[in-house]
Amino acid sequence: MNAYTSHEGGKTRVIADMMKYSRVPLFPSADGTKAPLDLRDEQGMLVRWTFDLDGNSDTYTEEQITDLGGEFPRFDERFAGHGYRHGYYAAMMRPKERPGSSYDTLVHIDLQTGARKAWEPGSGKYVHEPVFVPSKADAAEGDGYIVSLVYDTDRNISDFVVLDAEDISRGPLARAELPARVPFGFHGNWRGAD
Repeated sequence: MNAYTSHEGGKTRVIADMMKYSRVPLFPSADGTKAPLDLRDEQGMLVRWTFDLDGNSDTYTEEQITDLGGEFPRFDERFAGHGYRHGYYAAMMRPKERPGSSYDTLVHIDLQTGARKAWEPGSGKYVHEPVFVPSKADAAEGDGYIVSLVYDTDRNISDFVVLDAEDISRGPLARAELPARVPFGFHGNWRGAD
């Protein structure tokens, strides 16, 4: 999701937040075997690794941030490499509904309080990676929108949705029906018109 250096308490630490799997899907392990693509049995868990750079050790601590697994972690990229508070990702709340690895929920996690809000578009609808878009160039962190695509299996088309990043549980502020299905893919980015 993000990594940054902290000097809190006079100690230098590197903090790295990421999705952790026991076996990484899509990539072979050291012995060349691949994990199955079906993620319903094991999802990535959002964890925080902390490396103490002032210590005389090559170890780190690991903390699980939330108990709801997922993938495609994102944040307000204006805070890349800096301390931050808000994270977003795709999760499977209905893993048995559809074979394969389809994410059906968008999640917002407050990394300071642990509070979590989620939006499920409904049965037969699957989300793509969330992307944060600030409401304006100098907006506070988290003040903006989450944009994503949602695949509707009943209509076999995709919608582009815009959610309030501070309360995604309210559902879309806007929705645009696209003329076709957008296939699932990896990683998207937002580029302003300027």
